[in-house]
Amino acid sequence: MPKKKATSFIVIVVAILSCISCNETDIAEDKVKSVVSAFGKSFSLDSLCARIPNEMSFEDSTLMADRIIDGWVREQVLLVEAEKNLSDFDLHFEEAINAYRNALLVSNFESRYVASRLNREVSEEEIENFHSKHSELFMLQEHVLRALFVELAEEETDLDSTRLWLNQADSVSIPKLEQWCIEHNARFSLDYDYWWFLSDLLDQIPMQIYRLEDQLRERRLIEFTDNDTRYMLRILDHRFKDRPSPLGLARTRIEDLIIQERRRTLLEGLRDELVKEAWAQGEIFRDSIPS
Repeated sequence: MPKKKATSFIVIVVAILSCISCNETDIAEDKVKSVVSAFGKSFSLDSLCARIPNEMSFEDSTLMADRIIDGWVREQVLLVEAEKNLSDFDLHFEEAINAYRNALLVSNFESRYVASRLNREVSEEEIENFHSKHSELFMLQEHVLRALFVELAEEETDLDSTRLWLNQADSVSIPKLEQWCIEHNARFSLDYDYWWFLSDLLDQIPMQIYRLEDQLRERRLIEFTDNDTRYMLRILDHRFKDRPSPLGLARTRIEDLIIQERRRTLLEGLRDELVKEAWAQGEIFRDSIPS
């Protein structure tokens, strides 16, 4: 084995043994132990151990340590070479790096601040008020409707109760209808709070469209057959496109918007408070601009 390879292997084995055997009293010492150095920078044993899962076998840990160390060395070599070749762009490049670093620090700090303080519970009253005040944000791009439907074999004939339950469409009749559909192997959708986009509903039911707006206004039971299948449809409510969306469809987006506004307010308050505090502590000085 070449001398350099053998030395590297020994270093890795010693490092792995140190990771496995170190105890709490060794932690402070391990942080300053160096596994490898390059161009004046060192990669510590503590950093290496932190990247290797405890449950790994000795053999797997050794292989992983080798890859980690090799990757770190390669990164240092590339960084030095990049700095040499970017010397002509030092000023702008350093500014870009500093701007990115600052943005990353601020973003991480703000995210942690918000995570520990932001109230994500949105009440029904808040949702309703937001929907009422900002209905222009929720204009429909397509017709929508609340509807119940049942799809079953055409030869099924005893449907009086089914028709009655669909026409009633209340908290008493719907559970009965659902049980009937299960027993008769019928496909169904009986959630009377659910808003369908018209195109999605037509993917489920091959209903012929001829006077769309009149059909959507129809509240009586619609019944037809297609390819040996019977369809029974009851439209409960509708909204035409280019009109405000019903609350049920906009709810999730409204909750997100309310939480986003809370986050913005929280961060604005934080920034204002930090600036006031810095002024009060004499950390900020502003010189007058010469006229």
